[in-house]
Amino acid sequence: MKKTAVIVFEGFCLYEISVLLEVLVLNEKPVVFVANTLNSIQCEEKMKIVPDCTFDDIELDEFDSLVMTGSYAEGLYLNFKDSKLHELIRNAEKEGKLIAAISSGPMVLAKSGIMNNRKFYSATDRKWFLEDPNMKLGEEQMKYLIDHPTMKKMELEGIVIPDTCMDNNVLTAYGWKFREWAMEIAKCLNIQGYPSSFGLPREK
Repeated sequence: MKKTAVIVFEGFCLYEISVLLEVLVLNEKPVVFVANTLNSIQCEEKMKIVPDCTFDDIELDEFDSLVMTGSYAEGLYLNFKDSKLHELIRNAEKEGKLIAAISSGPMVLAKSGIMNNRKFYSATDRKWFLEDPNMKLGEEQMKYLIDHPTMKKMELEGIVIPDTCMDNNVLTAYGWKFREWAMEIAKCLNIQGYPSSFGLPREK
């Protein structure tokens, strides 16, 4: 079975990938934590993790998927400038790997240059995109860059946005849809999602 690469960085959000990680473990799918260092990294929830390999060492042929979680920590900003991470993302995209990003994670995909012609969801402050002259996002893309209060307002107005957004081999979601995002990743990887274990309706 091919592996799933999970990108981690200082201040990454663990809860957004918690369900996904459990699903992968239940399916005995190998998970490799990848970072720009082999030193221990502390997530947003204050737990520490030691990465398995670096962006330089990863062998993409061994993987079928790459996961990018979100954060509002300084580490996320450093990812915007990490050329090795961007190269990894671009190579994964070229090879047709499943690339799954959640919350503010899609911002890093956008910074890598693979999202210019894709529809995607990202829970983020729009100014992070607007302040970057190299970002070339269209009006339709900008429409789906929203935060949780905006989403709640849209729901009250009867505007419904699907749980996840799939565009070719890139899957994105808002952070508060982390369970549904994990289920969709499971479908893409042809493994069991166990939705009822995470408070979701059983699949029909």
